[in-house]
Amino acid sequence: MDIYKSRLNLIKDRMKEKNIDGMILFPSSNQYYVTGFRTFPGERLLLSIIPVKGEPFFIAPMLYESQVRKESWIKEIVLWTDENKPYEILKKTMEQRGLNIGRFAVDDNLFAVQLLSMISVLPKIEFLPMGDLLGSLRLSKSAEEIDKIRQAGKIVDEVVEEVRKNAKPGMTEIEVAAMMEFEMRKRGSEGPSFETIVGSGPNSALPHYNAGERRINSGEFIVLDFGAIYKGYCSDTTRTLCMGEPADKMREVYNVVKEAQEIGVRTVKPGIKAKDVDAAVRKHISDKGYGEYFIHRTGHGLGLEIHEEPYISGISESILKPGMVFSIEPGIYINGEFGVRIEDIVVVTEDGCERLNNYPRDLTSINV
Repeated sequence: MDIYKSRLNLIKDRMKEKNIDGMILFPSSNQYYVTGFRTFPGERLLLSIIPVKGEPFFIAPMLYESQVRKESWIKEIVLWTDENKPYEILKKTMEQRGLNIGRFAVDDNLFAVQLLSMISVLPKIEFLPMGDLLGSLRLSKSAEEIDKIRQAGKIVDEVVEEVRKNAKPGMTEIEVAAMMEFEMRKRGSEGPSFETIVGSGPNSALPHYNAGERRINSGEFIVLDFGAIYKGYCSDTTRTLCMGEPADKMREVYNVVKEAQEIGVRTVKPGIKAKDVDAAVRKHISDKGYGEYFIHRTGHGLGLEIHEEPYISGISESILKPGMVFSIEPGIYINGEFGVRIEDIVVVTEDGCERLNNYPRDLTSINV
């Protein structure tokens, strides 16, 4: 409860600074961060109103009453049933509370039909994108948030080991992905934090490939890129394993990526710019002759969402500060042959950073 009160006070201070009269939160990571209530986005009108003056409240369908009361510290709920017109209830509620005029921030990825419906019934409100109103608060994680990400990382570390022990030549990528997601659930994950990537052979050279019917052969790399959700917080790890023994060129490329990833981790410290981490990683890969095959940014922040600030790219001016959590994930992708990516999540500390997932980064072969 104390953490939510602290967040609420900071949020209200930010709204006052920006001359915003309130925020309207639909089901999202932002709603969870502010209210403690979490569900999936849907077509039903389910929102929380955070006015700059006065107490927050929910407008929710009757079927969500028990869940909101169980999970959220906000106790006032205006309920509606399927026999009601929910946007008319929203209009009436806002009018009764004097909140039907002013400037209100809404989530940047709000459903268009929801925003258009609110504009229709509340024409005197100016709706504004949330922007960094909450993002700047979510940027540095608390010790409790870091612990949840660390546990999500531990789950994934254990699952990589299950793949090493149990994957066999002839298995399809989808079969391996299913194994991984089952093992994550067994260990307490609420689900994958994004669609699990299992790329084998030439598919390992496709950075955002998912998993298909291709059968994995001996002598091939397998890129495993996946994450677990633990108490709302995401992990994201990539390990590249080899089914059997790799060829010399595969070893060479793997070692370049491993060295680059280590350089990235060593570069992280408070006060430097995110782009400096990207530059250090990119320089090593370029110096080794593989610069043209590193085709994405070095990393991205994560927390309640799998991609959030700060982004570790060549143009990011973000200054690294303690509590920031992000990935370091260089890769080399030789189209038609193979790819290698190694990814860890780190949190910036007072004098450097700490890895939040720890499966070994040495080239690991699956015995066949």
